[in-house]
Amino acid sequence: MASPVEQVTKVGSGSRRDNARLARYLTAALLARTADEGARVALVILALDRTGSAAVGGTLVATLLLPHVVAAPLVGALVDRARRPAVVLAGAIAVFAAALAAPVAMLGRAPLWQTCLVLAIAGCCGPALTGGLTSRLAALAGPGQEARAFALDSLSYSVAGMLGPATVGLLAAADPGASVLALTVAAALGALGVTSLRLVASTTTERPRAAGLFEGARAIARIPDLRTITLATSFGQLGLGGLAVVATTLAAAAQEPTRAGLLLSVTAGGALVGSLLWAWRPLPAPHAPRVTVWAMAAVGVPLALAAAVHSLPLAAALFALSGLCTGPLGAALFLARNQLADETIRTQVFTIGAGLKVAASAIGAGLLGLAAPLSASAQLLLVAAFPIVAGIAGGLLMRRRPRSCAGGLIDPC
Repeated sequence: MASPVEQVTKVGSGSRRDNARLARYLTAALLARTADEGARVALVILALDRTGSAAVGGTLVATLLLPHVVAAPLVGALVDRARRPAVVLAGAIAVFAAALAAPVAMLGRAPLWQTCLVLAIAGCCGPALTGGLTSRLAALAGPGQEARAFALDSLSYSVAGMLGPATVGLLAAADPGASVLALTVAAALGALGVTSLRLVASTTTERPRAAGLFEGARAIARIPDLRTITLATSFGQLGLGGLAVVATTLAAAAQEPTRAGLLLSVTAGGALVGSLLWAWRPLPAPHAPRVTVWAMAAVGVPLALAAAVHSLPLAAALFALSGLCTGPLGAALFLARNQLADETIRTQVFTIGAGLKVAASAIGAGLLGLAAPLSASAQLLLVAAFPIVAGIAGGLLMRRRPRSCAGGLIDPC
């Protein structure tokens, strides 16, 4: 039997043209998301270099992340209405790139509020890099290849999560500003890559532009399974958003503070393997909503177990196991959104869901900062509790309820 990597990458999995389009998409998405992930580290390092204050760095990161949830409906509506969605997405990514470069010129030389204002503009474009791109993937991948495509897209998030901070780490030692500019170039190249994609326009192009701005939010509220997976993944992210903070605390408690990066790296590595396994043997689309919520619970269980161990290598193994579950979680979540959301509002649903997760992650990091007086084990239990509770609650809600389809219809899907 062929390995998971061979199964995922072989040409026979679809037409050569579909595979070529998917490869271009993944390259562009990886470049843009690497910039997004790396920025969260690069801005803190730049702030420390220019101002000597980690608090300023935290303010910059929060300014970049929090606008995601506010701008998500607008970005989604613009893409859903566009006759050329690729142009809208590429434009948003290009603006993100330009705004990300601003702190290099402004931080320490202009009032902080001006730097934050420009970064807020970048944050408003953020949903295009995540849910905006993912929402257009199913049509690009070709018939019958949706599950595989979403698994590979989930993998791109995992790779970006490793590549972005690693790039910053290599370049920031010489010049923190250069690391930010390198991310800017990556995002700009991602924008160029998106322009080469022939993304299919939705049927909303004939509607007035002011209509239906919140149709995606109404669909999430109205369709039971879509509502459940959105709430479960957002609530779970309140804990997982603090994972970087608690990893640092855990490593410091073990008298090896430099190993915090190891814990996060093995988590991302586990997610990469999990994405490959799902791409190799994906479950049918109708199972995606239930896989999403139970995978969320599965992400938290190894972290809760890690709170009880006193060996850093064993904790690292449990972090990797947690990461392994996030691969199927991301792929199943994308597949579920694609199945449950009507085509006319699909991008709105994706961007709103992604915006809520990013905002929840930022809030979660802040909550863990407030929990600093607690022991490392208590903090890790707090991180694990959110995804476990969210996943179990979501699973119980779905257990006896008929499956929901796009537009709120009931079986068959």
